Amino acid sequence: MNKHIKTLLFALLVSAGITASIDTKAQSANVSFSVFYNSLQPYGRWIHNPTYGQVWVTNVNGFSPYSTGGYWAYTDYGWTWVSNYDWGWAPFHYGRWAYDPAYGGWFWVPGYEWGPAWVAWRNNNDYYGWAPLSPGLNIGIGMSAYNSIPTNTWIFAPARYIGNPGIHRYYVPRTQNVTIINHTTVVNNVEVKNNVHYVAGPRREDVEKASHQKIETYTVANSSQPGKTVINDNTVKVYRPVLNSDNKTVVNSNNNNKAVNINNDETSVVNKNNNSNNTVVNKPVPANKKPVADDVANQKSIQQQKQAEQQRVQSTQDAKQKAQQIVNENAQQQVQQKARQQQIEEQRIQQQKAQAQQKRQQEAEQKARQQQLEQQRIQQQKAQAQQQAQQQRMQQQAQQQKAQQPPQEVIKKKTPGKR
Repeated sequence: MNKHIKTLLFALLVSAGITASIDTKAQSANVSFSVFYNSLQPYGRWIHNPTYGQVWVTNVNGFSPYSTGGYWAYTDYGWTWVSNYDWGWAPFHYGRWAYDPAYGGWFWVPGYEWGPAWVAWRNNNDYYGWAPLSPGLNIGIGMSAYNSIPTNTWIFAPARYIGNPGIHRYYVPRTQNVTIINHTTVVNNVEVKNNVHYVAGPRREDVEKASHQKIETYTVANSSQPGKTVINDNTVKVYRPVLNSDNKTVVNSNNNNKAVNINNDETSVVNKNNNSNNTVVNKPVPANKKPVADDVANQKSIQQQKQAEQQRVQSTQDAKQKAQQIVNENAQQQVQQKARQQQIEEQRIQQQKAQAQQKRQQEAEQKARQQQLEQQRIQQQKAQAQQQAQQQRMQQQAQQQKAQQPPQEVIKKKTPGKR
């Protein structure tokens, strides 16, 4: 292998190593897409997305990721989402969730690294909250990026219920999200296990202090087939298919597999046909040694791999730009929605004021009519009293006049013919 080929290979390997260490977007080929496609097909529909390719939409009505049909359990990976759905082993532990009304709500973008849950966490003394990580929001881009997560995608629950299997009964209404977010901080508890970076969520000690009860730690174990996540015998059994557990990049050359690794000292090693003898790529090669056929094939394969890597990097950048655009659009929609809500609130207040003013005016008019009727009643009573008094006076006068007249003499007439 000549110096040019060695330099190209070393640059490619170092670039791949750096890319893989940036964040979780550099995903290892642990799971085949066909496994996802065949397993999830009965429970939803696959749709082609112009940005993310094939995405999946569940048939569950009113679905919200990491909210419906499951709960949190503390495991050796941290807080792990235990799904009650038969398909929950995949979308809650691989890939990312995104929201688009055009797709009827949430849709899942496949990914190939397993994690206990791909969410961001927030907390204060009273609440714990979590939100799905959308494509482009990864562990390696910085915790400050979590502030761009739309407020309505956060789920909050009182701290004492975080380990309760019925936690869905204690979710705080999302209308309070803005207030709670302004009084909570990001849980920056990043863990690394099996070369996977993820947020483990709040510490067990903090949850025990908030809930006043001991939090049991479960061990994550592999289930033999897809299905519901099951907790049994202090273990959380979940289906975790692995097709290439050594995370090696396979380069095919003349139908011979060569697995390329990066040592801790950044020395590139090529293992040929699983032999124990390793060839160090950056080891000096004698100047008089000519390239052999394998070197030419390797160079061609490396160039193809480099092109594929460049395409992947470009796709990653495009996805990040699209995600940022979505974040900006969501932020703009939130501002517009807030403005509309303020306008509606102002209109409601004005309407309430107008109704209150109209009610006060009606009450004043009714009071005035009542006062007028009362005055009329009083005047009628006075007139009746005066009329009765006058009649009594007239009767008294008539009686007095009658009493003052002299008595009249009665003349007796004699009857004729009698003596």
